[in-house]
Amino acid sequence: MTEPEPDSERDPETESEPGSEPLADPIEEGQRVIEAADERELVVRLIGGTAINRHAETAREEPFKRGYRDVDFVATREDETEIIELMKDLGYEANERFNTMRRFRLEFTDPVNERKADYIIDRFDFCHAWGMRDRVDRDHPTIPIEDLLLSKLQIVEVSDRDVRDIIAMVADHPVESDSDDTETIDPEYIADLCSGDWGLWRTVTLSLDRIDEYVANNDLPLDEAEIADRVGALRDAIDDSSKSVRWRLRSVVGERKQWYKRPELG
Repeated sequence: MTEPEPDSERDPETESEPGSEPLADPIEEGQRVIEAADERELVVRLIGGTAINRHAETAREEPFKRGYRDVDFVATREDETEIIELMKDLGYEANERFNTMRRFRLEFTDPVNERKADYIIDRFDFCHAWGMRDRVDRDHPTIPIEDLLLSKLQIVEVSDRDVRDIIAMVADHPVESDSDDTETIDPEYIADLCSGDWGLWRTVTLSLDRIDEYVANNDLPLDEAEIADRVGALRDAIDDSSKSVRWRLRSVVGERKQWYKRPELG
């Protein structure tokens, strides 16, 4: 993704020095953590609302603009010890009990602003799950746009806020196969994950239906036809992908059995 031009002179009050306090603005704080991780050569990327804000200009404008509560990141197991040291140096407190009990998560508390900072380690695992180890370093400062989009499409009990985040991403990113552009959504990646997991397929296709319905029923300051085309391109790729044996066997059961997890968020 396109990076903002660095300032010629850094503000010492926002430098990522050990012992400094977390910033009040989650957007600025997320950037502070990323810069500090970069300085230590740690692969840390933004996920969640602050990442969408960075990746999609539409998310910064009404009626999509919103506040953010926490800051969330993705990293790999190899850097876990160094990440804990990093966050403590940046003024956070580690949730030792949580971090011991969760294999793919780390949680930190910001005592200054009374909020959390969460890390996803190696594997995204909420309503649905997929591996992130080989995806984390493909973009900067966020995870790839496909995974960012999927992190919202995989939510079963989707909120109005989630729907608007999805629309903001789709509005700002073309959907094209075989593109090396980090600003372009690769539908084949999403289709491939869905073709091996009937549950993920079901939730993602339901979410795409919700996007079509939301755009049709709300007066949005966007090119609705373009959004419909991009949603359609995602759906076509998903529909056209060859489904695995596992997918086909699970499809026989269908919605008679719950196909998603209710994630423990904290």
